[in-house]
Amino acid sequence: MLNWLRKLLQLDAEAAIELGPGEEILYVIGRHWTVLLTRLVIPVLGVLLSGGLALYRAAGGTFLVIQPEAPIGLDALNWLLIVIAAGLVLIWAVLYVRGAKTRTPRRVILGVAAVVLLLTYYRYNGGRVFALDPTLAAEQSADIFNIMLILLAVISAFMILFTFYDWLNDELILTNQRVVFDNDQVFIPRLIEQRIQEQIFLEDVQDVNAKTSTYPQHILNYGTIVVKSARFGGNIVFESASEPMEMQKRIMDQVRALRKRKTTDDYVRMVDERIYGKKAPRGKLTTVVRQTRPARALSWLFLENPEIDEKTDTYTWRPHWLFQIKALIGPFVLLIAGLFAVALLARIMEPALIWVILATALVLLVFALWTAWEVEDYRNDRYILNLTNVIDIEKKPFGPEDRRQASLGAITNVRFETTFISNLLGYGDVVLETAGAGGKFTFLRVPRPNQVVTTINEYIVNFRRGEREKNLNDTLDLLVQYHEAQKRYNEINPGTP
Repeated sequence: MLNWLRKLLQLDAEAAIELGPGEEILYVIGRHWTVLLTRLVIPVLGVLLSGGLALYRAAGGTFLVIQPEAPIGLDALNWLLIVIAAGLVLIWAVLYVRGAKTRTPRRVILGVAAVVLLLTYYRYNGGRVFALDPTLAAEQSADIFNIMLILLAVISAFMILFTFYDWLNDELILTNQRVVFDNDQVFIPRLIEQRIQEQIFLEDVQDVNAKTSTYPQHILNYGTIVVKSARFGGNIVFESASEPMEMQKRIMDQVRALRKRKTTDDYVRMVDERIYGKKAPRGKLTTVVRQTRPARALSWLFLENPEIDEKTDTYTWRPHWLFQIKALIGPFVLLIAGLFAVALLARIMEPALIWVILATALVLLVFALWTAWEVEDYRNDRYILNLTNVIDIEKKPFGPEDRRQASLGAITNVRFETTFISNLLGYGDVVLETAGAGGKFTFLRVPRPNQVVTTINEYIVNFRRGEREKNLNDTLDLLVQYHEAQKRYNEINPGTP
């Protein structure tokens, strides 16, 4: 069973994230099974109560039947009810001593005690809470109330499936490059889902805390895991996590191995290049991004999204094409309403042809100008990614411009967010958190936000690699100058030719 659940988690993780070049999933954990059981209480009760009640009524079951000729008296159940009522009264008395602050709980307890006593009196005089009457079976089995009960049981059964799917879709994913927290809220599986993904690069992981707060958590092996970023504001918190200690160990093992491997590789490459003149081949950006390409006849209206400049490795995203359509609704409504008004007035007032032509031309002119304005406004909102920066441009046609820019080295976290509707239509928001006072950059309503995040991640990794090499080269330059100074001051032997 556990192996089956782990396999499902692995498959969902593979579908949830876009893996970068050379990236692979190493380990996945989800919410603990106790979370699933807690969430299943209501839908399971819905199936049991609704389905059980429907079967009971279909068999002729009924409620609250009085049989005065056969009083029950004080049977075992009535004595149990009396004991329960006495216990409730005792609790009421204890609360009464504590004063006015317990007034509301006292009223509830007293009301429940009164109901229990009435039920006892009812059964004492021959009342039956449950009774079977076979003559009612045919009448009740398909009446409107039973149909509603069956429908409620079916809905509850579907809710069990949805709850399981929703539980399965929250996971913490460890790859050989990053830690990803995928948080889904599911309404209809694979159709209407809300998704938020947060991530931290392994090289930015500062510490990982795993905690089991209670004895049940310790015994059942679940708790909270916190992945702390070395950069401000990028922590990941995953609560009710299964196997938090194991995930903590695996993350830190990967972090240590990555740091050791990068340091060794960088030193070897630096010595080979700067001392022995051996140029190592540079890694190329390999991200493949799907583009939205309009039909040739509509290329004047819609642009490729994103636009890709292969010479400079620059991507330019714009909002999803649906928002271009939304912006054009107003001009087209104006066009239809204006032409209809011109035709109606021409029929009623019968003006000269020249006036009809002028009125039609005016409507067409306003439509063309408004359309051009909306198209230009859409095209001016750009989200640009190049090898060193991210740029967010919001500009009005022929007017004000708001341009924000941040270095890739300042980005602390990249995540994307979708709503139920935007996930269905294939767009979402990409949020880039930056260090310092720059705050957040938000790429609003971009198509395929998971691919946007993957592309930005690769650019960040490439940028940091270049920064690290630059720092190492500076260190080597310092060592070279120190070596030359030692030779000038005869601190070392210059060597023999």
